[in-house]
Amino acid sequence: MPHVVTLLAGQRLFPSLHPGVLLGACAGAGVSSAALAALEEAAGSKVPALGYNVPYAVGNTLLTLAGPLLVALIP
Repeated sequence: MPHVVTLLAGQRLFPSLHPGVLLGACAGAGVSSAALAALEEAAGSKVPALGYNVPYAVGNTLLTLAGPLLVALIP
């Protein structure tokens, strides 16, 4: 569901953004390099990699910080 919302919001807020870049950002936010490889293969291009890097870094950081936080909050 989050990726669907991201795609819809991205299309409306950034209409000039290439759909491949937006899909790459979704793959990065999901921290899925396999999804990036599938997107690049389907597109026949490296365009999805342009949107992958920053969401991937943010996603990994949030995953690293959320684990101990959730453990600390669960009694």
